[in-house]
Amino acid sequence: MPSPVIASEGHSSWQTLHEWFNEPHDYEWIKHQRSGRAIIPIFRTLLGLMTVIFGLSAFYKLIGPDTPPTTPGKALSVFMICMCVAIAACWFTQPFPGRRGLLAFGIFADLGIAAAVLLVPDRSSGTFGCIVFAVTGTFATLFVSARWLVAHVVWSTTVTTVVFVLAYFQGEVDITTLLARGTVLFGAVTLVPIFAHLTWRTLYRDAQYSDRDPLTGLFNRRGLEGAVGDLFESARDDSSSLAFIVVDIDKFKTVNDLHGHAEGDHVIRRTANRLSTHLGERGVIARTGGEEYLAVIAGDPESTTLLIEGINAALSDCSDAIPTTVSVGAVMMTAESKAWSGGTSAILAATNVADSMMYQAKAAGGNTIRSAQI
Repeated sequence: MPSPVIASEGHSSWQTLHEWFNEPHDYEWIKHQRSGRAIIPIFRTLLGLMTVIFGLSAFYKLIGPDTPPTTPGKALSVFMICMCVAIAACWFTQPFPGRRGLLAFGIFADLGIAAAVLLVPDRSSGTFGCIVFAVTGTFATLFVSARWLVAHVVWSTTVTTVVFVLAYFQGEVDITTLLARGTVLFGAVTLVPIFAHLTWRTLYRDAQYSDRDPLTGLFNRRGLEGAVGDLFESARDDSSSLAFIVVDIDKFKTVNDLHGHAEGDHVIRRTANRLSTHLGERGVIARTGGEEYLAVIAGDPESTTLLIEGINAALSDCSDAIPTTVSVGAVMMTAESKAWSGGTSAILAATNVADSMMYQAKAAGGNTIRSAQI
């Protein structure tokens, strides 16, 4: 279960940068985010086109007046063209890559651009070519960690500096023109990627945690909607059963009245942790009210029923400093159920029935389970 989200207060700029630099990066975010899946084909197409443009640029350089003067340089150009064709084909035909694929593409692009701008005989053209590092900087902003982005920035800034020094000593461009170009490139190649990555990761972090309950780290209602929708579709494709389980802590108002809200929060977190541990990775769990939780789990009916029957024992312990019990309402939607034909509207119907079952359990005195099948 994710840790509760605690907002950072009073952080200095250096602390913010330190957290950004050391933050773990989710290379699979685009596959996990429900709202992001629709743009995967767009990203693949754009990255494929970018690779094709790299290949065409290398091809035009090879056949034009700026072709590398040495045989090794020409061979390297041919190699880069062939690699661009192969990588572009992968972007257009293969699934979106994970960590290794994304890092490999970033390294390939940075090395290829460096080779192109360093091998071109006309150093003035090389200074213009360095702007392509801004394109790979955009890629790094979206798809790699802060540490890899910094490595890209250091590499591209170093290569750009070398190209400008070589252009200066070649003597075909005056110093003021070089300084003007260099100033623009410094912003585009060095500063913009870092600023964009820092901003993007901050916004992404806020968006990622907006679907989580800050006290327990479980999904809130907003996060639950998308997660259950995904689970529903997956279970339907796999012909699995779904169980909708509503759990409510018995007599929770008494806990707050006798022990205070701080202890009440402790009981809520304790129950959330135990529920997550008991159900494991079988589905999704949300805190849907003050002391109420909704779990939706997929699997075969037999093992799912055993999990449901074990909830009371898993969540209650008489040796707790503040012992509590729970009322549980559960609804099983088997693979053969006609409710599947209702599509995602079946989710709302099943949740309402499970909630009604929970109130029946509470009316029976609590610390019990009431279940139904639809």
